[in-house]
Amino acid sequence: MTMLTASVEITGINPLLQNNPQTVDRFNKYTQQMARINKKGQRRTDDDYMELRDIEIRAKIYWDDALGIYVPTTWLTSAIAANSFATIKVSKANIRGAVFATETKAKLVYRDMDKVRAPEDIVGNSAFRQMMTLKQGQVRVVKAVPIFHDWSFSTTLEFDDKVVDPEGLKHVIEHSARYGGYGDFRPTFGRATAEVRFDV
Repeated sequence: MTMLTASVEITGINPLLQNNPQTVDRFNKYTQQMARINKKGQRRTDDDYMELRDIEIRAKIYWDDALGIYVPTTWLTSAIAANSFATIKVSKANIRGAVFATETKAKLVYRDMDKVRAPEDIVGNSAFRQMMTLKQGQVRVVKAVPIFHDWSFSTTLEFDDKVVDPEGLKHVIEHSARYGGYGDFRPTFGRATAEVRFDV
């Protein structure tokens, strides 16, 4: 087995939506903050609803104190696995055992990132807020979602060239970026181009 490396740069075509799933944990601090407000039921005020939207935005972003806003590199490796058989006839199981990201987080570069020093700078800036009308059961509800424009991220992959050759890996990365995309509500959001360079 020979492990080669590839540098991958992903550049957005349309805006990116994030949706960190951390609130599925009932003990998560944001889950508990929202539960305290929702417990009021019909007694919720407009201020309560505005606070819920702020909590939603904060909970859905991926934030690291060193990197700022980031994307999980599993977005990239999962997209490769999901598209590998359709594009290069390599099974998902084989790809998962042959392509690895060298880091778990990739710093997100985006418009107006110079205005962001803390998560509250995302929460409090309407430029980073997308309102979505979503079906929930038999009704529709309005949810706040963090949005990023003019975005990109880069990372490095290691791969086994006995399972997937460089040209095949390049093809599946380019295909999954352009036609699948990243983040939430893809491919309406999150479509991208990919530049792949192989280290000699």
